[in-house]
Amino acid sequence: MAADQDTMLVPLARRCRRVAAALIGALWPGKTGARVEEDIAHLSARAQIAVVGGVLALLFLLSLFAAQFGIVGLAALFVTIIVVMR
Repeated sequence: MAADQDTMLVPLARRCRRVAAALIGALWPGKTGARVEEDIAHLSARAQIAVVGGVLALLFLLSLFAAQFGIVGLAALFVTIIVVMR
């Protein structure tokens, strides 16, 4: 059972790390998402979890705040994320 969870969780963790790195790289001048992902990969497992979890938690909290303004707020959040990621 543990081996099945590992094979399912590792690709999910990589995707989460890639999303977090892309967001950090988009907001950090002079850094690219790939470079930030390499930097995160060189951290310890605990530090990686902290960085990725913090970024994803911030996205979740921003979505809750945007949801207070209804569909317009969520649309504004999605547009902002798309613009930042480009």
